[in-house]
Amino acid sequence: MKILAGIVSLSIALMTIALCWALNPWFDFWKDAFSDFGVEKARFPWLYNGGLILSSIFLMLYSIGIYEASSHKLEALSSGLLITASIFLALIGLFPGGTEPHNFVSTWFFLQSFFGFSVLGIVISLKGDKIRGLLISIPSALSPIVALAIDLTSGWPSAAVAEASGISVLALSLFSSISHYLGRRKRPSSEAP
Repeated sequence: MKILAGIVSLSIALMTIALCWALNPWFDFWKDAFSDFGVEKARFPWLYNGGLILSSIFLMLYSIGIYEASSHKLEALSSGLLITASIFLALIGLFPGGTEPHNFVSTWFFLQSFFGFSVLGIVISLKGDKIRGLLISIPSALSPIVALAIDLTSGWPSAAVAEASGISVLALSLFSSISHYLGRRKRPSSEAP
């Protein structure tokens, strides 16, 4: 089931970050950005960039799974937004930190993801799964606002802290949506022979 590709996508991204962190002891979570793993000064920058590209493929499969399971136009729209987010995730790997479009593609990956999950959460709520819908839509909708408020007031300690916060919200949305779709599947009847 393509919906489960979302778990693979998140797992690849988290394992990539963890492995790159282990290979780059200079990395400081409170000062650096995860994208620093993909620049020339890092050990094995291709590992980070390639990991993001591989993760994006599974995120796209997950998004296609949402489209295939969709029964509402807004659900199909959320799929399209998440497909676009997966393209931006791949572009982060193609345009590592220090290149001209890096900040743009990184920012738009998160914004597209938050917007896509916000719409998906609303649709899931409208379809009657209110708790999962709210677990998806509210954190996703509020994340860009809270992130901007923190940035404009006290500022983020580092890009990595902001990225980890965003990844946490995306993980909550991902697992809540997968739980919704797996719960929707029809279970085979257990008729006696």
